[in-house]
Amino acid sequence: MSEKEERILKQDAQEVNLNAETIREMKIFNAMRNGVAQGKKRSKRRFYSYGAGAVLAAAAAVFLIFFPIGLPAGGTDDFDPGGSVQAASTKSWDDFAAYRNQPLHNRLVADILERDLIKPVRQSATNKGYRMDVDGAVTDGRKVYILFSVHNDTDKEITPADTKIQFGDFEVPYPHRGAALEMAYDSESRIPPGQSKDYIYSTNYPGSIAYSKDVKFTLILTETSDQALASSSNKYRTGLEVSFELDPARFKDQEHTLPVDRTLTVDGQKIKVLQVEYTPLNTYVDLEYDKANTKRIFSLLNPVLIATTGSQTDKLVYPGRITADNSEVYKDQSQATLVFKHTGLNQPDSASLKIAGISALEPDRMKFVIDLNKQQVIEAPTNDWEIVTSKQEHNATEAEILLRRKVTNLFYYTDSQGAVQAEYIGASLADKFTDAKGQVHERTNRETALHNFGGTTTSSDGTGMDEMSLFFDSQAADYPQPLTLSVERIWNPILETQSIELFSKK
Repeated sequence: MSEKEERILKQDAQEVNLNAETIREMKIFNAMRNGVAQGKKRSKRRFYSYGAGAVLAAAAAVFLIFFPIGLPAGGTDDFDPGGSVQAASTKSWDDFAAYRNQPLHNRLVADILERDLIKPVRQSATNKGYRMDVDGAVTDGRKVYILFSVHNDTDKEITPADTKIQFGDFEVPYPHRGAALEMAYDSESRIPPGQSKDYIYSTNYPGSIAYSKDVKFTLILTETSDQALASSSNKYRTGLEVSFELDPARFKDQEHTLPVDRTLTVDGQKIKVLQVEYTPLNTYVDLEYDKANTKRIFSLLNPVLIATTGSQTDKLVYPGRITADNSEVYKDQSQATLVFKHTGLNQPDSASLKIAGISALEPDRMKFVIDLNKQQVIEAPTNDWEIVTSKQEHNATEAEILLRRKVTNLFYYTDSQGAVQAEYIGASLADKFTDAKGQVHERTNRETALHNFGGTTTSSDGTGMDEMSLFFDSQAADYPQPLTLSVERIWNPILETQSIELFSKK
């Protein structure tokens, strides 16, 4: 790791520590989400190997300034923002001074704002004493950013609960994968009576939809009383809806696309680089995984995009990703996009891509086979798990197995706020499992949290620890053993440095 890269990582670590007091915000937001979930069956559940300690540890780094969008039950597809009235904004116009004069949490938006790329919108919506002013927005047809403020002119405290967005005739379906709502620069998401807050909304522009400049953005607010947060009713929630124009082809004359059609091969797995697209917002590298690959590829390790023009060279590192898991752009795992920062060398004489390897695994290994009665792991996706026997001190039951593994060779990426983060090393587990007789059962969440166990931790020395509980349901030990639980994603780095030339004028 270079001195510059190490300095970036240290800076991000310091910012995480500065945000440590933000755990309380995650509790408020999750309380609201859990209240909506009561009395409703989730259409598709996701279980992660987090213990209470790990969630709280993650809160400082994620949940205050970065909200996951979407309520876990019912969704927002049928939410009606009845009573929302749109008009030209009467908010005093200051050319985004409120955003410019504060250190924005989102470095990517700060850079875009500094280069005067955000187009003023200046439309507002009012409903039940609340007002949303959409100040500005920008898109390059790939990423979308909306800057807006909310004013609370009631006697009740409120907080953002969710969003909806529609491009032309296409309304992005719930659960709005890849969307994020974050505080612009504040550290408190709740809005007291008589006060205002500034926010940044970001999402991926949907692929393969009809060209349209029309956008409809809806913000859903919720009251923060205990009754409101625990309720599954929309009577405590209010919608604010603004329609405006946002041209996905606005930067067409400033965009440059380099067709590539070159293939990287790592551990026998083929990764086709389709094209590199340079826009004023970001640099995108589109990938396609060969359907004949024997392993499912989760991510590329530390990609570096190198562009050279004359004597100038620009190395772009730690890209973000657009995948089927975090966007509506792709419908399956065969495609992905690396999102590097904007570069001025957007018409290079040559360009190359270098990677340190891949995280991948054979599909038939993506499962745990467990005998709860024998407390035995018969099969695991990787061979580095150890059974934790000190179950009692962690408040674990006999109907589960605690696992731990140490991870080395951590790799990094840039999140949607422009901060460099370590790759997530935890496992994503399926919401159903199968017993020895082939009967399929729904997994359930444990009723009490584990004590000082669960989740992932990473260290500055490039190592990490992953702890997880294989909890099925309270009667799982009575089912025919063994039990099979599928794994949807897991960290399994394969180190093999490869580099290919993408383009050259020579």
